[in-house]
Amino acid sequence: MTLKLLAEETGFDISTISRVLRDDASLSIRSENVSIIKRAARELNYIPDTAARSLRSARSYSIGAILPSLQNQIHAQIVEGASRVFRDRGYSLIIAHSAGWADEREMVPDLIARNRVEGLMSLTYREDLRRFTNGQAGIVPFMAVNWSMPGFDSAVTLDERPGARLATEHLIDLGHRHIAHLSGDLRRFNAAERYAGYQDAHDKRNLPFSRELTQTAGYGYEDGARAMDELLDRKSGDFTAVFALSMLTAAGAIAALGRRGIRVPRDISVIGFNDGMLAEVMTPSLSTVAYPLADLGSAAAEGMISLVEKTVPTFRQVISGAQLIHRESTRSVRSRTRN
Repeated sequence: MTLKLLAEETGFDISTISRVLRDDASLSIRSENVSIIKRAARELNYIPDTAARSLRSARSYSIGAILPSLQNQIHAQIVEGASRVFRDRGYSLIIAHSAGWADEREMVPDLIARNRVEGLMSLTYREDLRRFTNGQAGIVPFMAVNWSMPGFDSAVTLDERPGARLATEHLIDLGHRHIAHLSGDLRRFNAAERYAGYQDAHDKRNLPFSRELTQTAGYGYEDGARAMDELLDRKSGDFTAVFALSMLTAAGAIAALGRRGIRVPRDISVIGFNDGMLAEVMTPSLSTVAYPLADLGSAAAEGMISLVEKTVPTFRQVISGAQLIHRESTRSVRSRTRN
């Protein structure tokens, strides 16, 4: 299926169809005609010839995305949302896995030079990524996705502080008064926001706050298990609930509790942050605070295209919509006492 055949099928000229399919905002056309063209393109399986378009325009229509993990369900949801937008807008998304700056030192220049990406999205924070945001000749637009730091002008983030407050208030509503927090590096955006929400819940409910119940962990399974062991060694018996930095952190914490014969939720309730299939299938199933991560990815993709096409100099957006998901890992103190 070509533009010429699509024009014959719909009765619109080739240039109009081309501009409709690339969402040209300057095109003056009735909305019903846009619907007719896009519906016909779908039904006739029209696929834009991105390669030919790249050759004609000397553009690649490719965006690079740097991921710290290919197994993290949170990253997968964000990428799914982004990839749909890029596909619909005629762009290709190139995924690059990076375990650290040693990888990125070679990967990022290679993405720019060899793959000719027109923009870079990073789902992980690295201080040295600043070198790609300074506007030197040949450096492409850069966007932070799901994090933010000074010096990175374009970012799409979650409004995480209310979500962390919601998670902690859920535990307070269940009667818990001594709530531990497995945190990240509090110098970083996400960890600091979640820690602030944890504090906010204590302040809002006039509940005494103890820094001694905070243990630095990280976002992974092993981080959660290690931090839970360290907290138990320091403060065993001093808390009845745990708010963990992430879903994987919570899973690791529950495993560590189990190895010590501490049952969840009978002895200690645990809630995580962000949601995914893991939270549903683990035993016990994990209570979490869920965000529309696919929407985050979609917003990041739209912003990245705007940066690449130079319709905006910078792009920032905050995605809200935290939702409490109550599952088996949290229960009331009264239920705990009765059993």
